Amino acid sequence: MLPSPLTTTRDRSSPEQSHSAPLPTQSLATGYLALGLVATAAVSMAAMAVSTLVGGLLSDRWNRRKVFVGVSAALAGLVMVVPVVAPTWPGMLVFSALNGLAFGCFMAVDTGVVTLVLPRAEDAARDMGVLNIANAGPQIVAPFVASAVVTALGGYTPLFLFGGALSLLGAPAILPIRGVR
Repeated sequence: MLPSPLTTTRDRSSPEQSHSAPLPTQSLATGYLALGLVATAAVSMAAMAVSTLVGGLLSDRWNRRKVFVGVSAALAGLVMVVPVVAPTWPGMLVFSALNGLAFGCFMAVDTGVVTLVLPRAEDAARDMGVLNIANAGPQIVAPFVASAVVTALGGYTPLFLFGGALSLLGAPAILPIRGVR
């Protein structure tokens, strides 16, 4: 039996202790926070699924990749202002949906662009592995940069703005790629 997200027990290591009383420090707010994280993640994942499918199909049908990558990167940057101007529960749901739409389309179409510009088909597996490492690097560094931004600039508002600015600055990086429309 799974524990309720609204309670924490002292020790769940044995079945006879799994129904012990909640810790006094556990609050109802923690449970609501957990449910909120699940809700925003679900909204984001649903939006990603839709935009991955629609963005991929449309970019294939129209034989246009750059516009989808550039617009989705720019949209990801622009939606970073939503939590800044609307730091509310509905604001976070809107942010999750719009960011999911942008990210899903970007990942689907950008991956397609990468496969189209690989230099040699014989080396595709190796090149995709290098790309995977190149993608993982920033994901490893990002939490440290984020903590520095939050600490140095005084909160999450600057972090959202910083992330949005980076995404907007990166959006035109698709333009110089040759061999892809």
